[in-house]
Amino acid sequence: MISRVRTLQRILPKRVVFVRYNSSKDKYSSIEEFNKQKTEYNIGYNFKSLGSLDEDKPLGKPEQHTEKPFVPEQNEEDAPFDINAILENDPRLLKFRPGSAEYRDELRRLHKEFEENQQKAKSSDEFFHRMKGVGLGFLILVGIISGHQIFMNYDSLKNRLLMNYNYGDMKEESVKPVVEKNVKSMNYMLEKLTKELTDENLSQVQDSKERSGVYFIGDNSKIPLRIPFFNDMYLKDAYAGKGHLIAVTDKGKVYEWKKGWENARLVNLPFTIDRITPTNDFFYFLTNKGEVVYIPRNDNTENFIPLQRRNWFGLLKTQTYNKLDFTNASQIASGADHLLILNKKGQVYVVNSSEKPINRGQYGPSYSPFDKKDIPVNQPIELTLLNNKIVATAKGDKTLVARTFDSIASGKYFNMVSDNDGNIWTWGDNSFGQCGDINTTDLRPIPRIAFDKSDLKRILRNIVPGAKEDLIVTKKIVAGSTSSYVLVNYLNQDIIMSFGNGINGQLGGGRYMQVCCAPEIIKSLVGLSEFDESTNSVKPIGVKDISVGDKHLFITLDNVGQNKDVYAIGENENGQYGNGKKIKSCKPTKLPRLIEPEDGNDKLKLVKNLSDTNTKRLSLLSDWTIGKNTVDQVIFAGDDASIIYYNKKK
Repeated sequence: MISRVRTLQRILPKRVVFVRYNSSKDKYSSIEEFNKQKTEYNIGYNFKSLGSLDEDKPLGKPEQHTEKPFVPEQNEEDAPFDINAILENDPRLLKFRPGSAEYRDELRRLHKEFEENQQKAKSSDEFFHRMKGVGLGFLILVGIISGHQIFMNYDSLKNRLLMNYNYGDMKEESVKPVVEKNVKSMNYMLEKLTKELTDENLSQVQDSKERSGVYFIGDNSKIPLRIPFFNDMYLKDAYAGKGHLIAVTDKGKVYEWKKGWENARLVNLPFTIDRITPTNDFFYFLTNKGEVVYIPRNDNTENFIPLQRRNWFGLLKTQTYNKLDFTNASQIASGADHLLILNKKGQVYVVNSSEKPINRGQYGPSYSPFDKKDIPVNQPIELTLLNNKIVATAKGDKTLVARTFDSIASGKYFNMVSDNDGNIWTWGDNSFGQCGDINTTDLRPIPRIAFDKSDLKRILRNIVPGAKEDLIVTKKIVAGSTSSYVLVNYLNQDIIMSFGNGINGQLGGGRYMQVCCAPEIIKSLVGLSEFDESTNSVKPIGVKDISVGDKHLFITLDNVGQNKDVYAIGENENGQYGNGKKIKSCKPTKLPRLIEPEDGNDKLKLVKNLSDTNTKRLSLLSDWTIGKNTVDQVIFAGDDASIIYYNKKK
């Protein structure tokens, strides 16, 4: 019995069908007893029972049938395929006696050969279909690229293909000048600028080279318009928002102006103000004595406790402002709910400006967002871990030494500072990569070095190969709402690095990216040069200043002479570029010059001047003389608005 089963296992085809039978835990003493208990037992295709196998009939020999052999139906995918019938009809088995050892060995070899051939056919078929898919994908890619190119260059291709057909026999004298399209576009632009180019606004135009003042841009005012109240004024600093302006004059006075006001109002502060910066709830002012005072930004003064003092008669008098318990401040910067302060010793402090602040780590490790601690309002918090470092002495001991910083910047919920060693530190919100950490976009409540001199060298390797670390200088750091910028200098070349949120193109790298952790270089401003007539030589053009607003920025170049070109990058939804349009840009864009009295009142001509940014581009005055004063024109990027003002040089 056992020998028969083993023989069946060797010679039966691989497709074996077992039909359910009744089993029993008892062992069977004979094959007849087993047959009585089974329901049905069917193995293979050549026999139906073990009884059909006997010694007189050799194993493996197919039964002779008078009817035609069974042929599987090709239209049924699951029809059984009798491999035995194919192998047993192979001519190479004829020289062996069926059932003999040689026969079985040859049958096994044929079965193995059959499987190998099947595998080769399967591999060949898979390779064919794979190559077919690759070819089809390549054709689709070529089709997409070709379709895109045809779509983008449709007019040019159409003209080239139909030129001879349409204009082959045309006479030159019958050709009309193609100016209709330009005239239509100018008229369309003039229609869009109707509110700006009114007779009232044109009557307020002043000579920008002869009279100082303030030009407001944005809040749907798509060209720079003068605010008459500020004529002949010079500003130290300013804040610009939608239809809102806070200006600090050269004399330290503060004026507030809103759209629709005929005149600005004086903010009564008994201090000489140098700088201003806003948060969501307050305007903070830096005085010339290093004090920081603040006033409520909104009409809701419920949480504002004004300062009180006694007058000459001993009576309490309530002021319109309050003052931080802080002295000796040199720089201030702010985000949505916090204020960053740098004192004259180079130490950094942070202030919470909201009763219910959104804590993204900008307050440092003492008030980590993971601790859920209440943060005191308008109380300076020292960043001890940032302001100090451990240094080994000559004797091998360790001592605590103050770390000093020279520049600070704040975004909406993050901070950036640079120390005297050239390292750039960041902490706070990093969800867009604005902290410059390429490994994560998580919150960073602990200040860390984002870039040191070696990192800057690595970033600049394609611009200045072989740069030396000691020659790399960080000139300025600035921050937008969720983006960061670093202006570095190497020898006579200025380079701007940007990282963070670039969904509006404000990174200037030619792409619109929501998250950018690795710094990008604004390459279109690298390697600029111009001819200097005074020295009869070509000189590189550096970067004089960067002004960053909420989602846009201005870059002022340091051209030779007294005129400095300006480029705009980023959002332009409210017309804050001042070019008469609302189109954002991910690359530096030239701006049109200011409207001058010499342009007259021809509105169509004024619109044409706005479109000509090559010969009539915006160039800010530098070291310019107005009366007895030497002044600079400054362009400032604010929250969805911009201004141009005059700064008196000392």
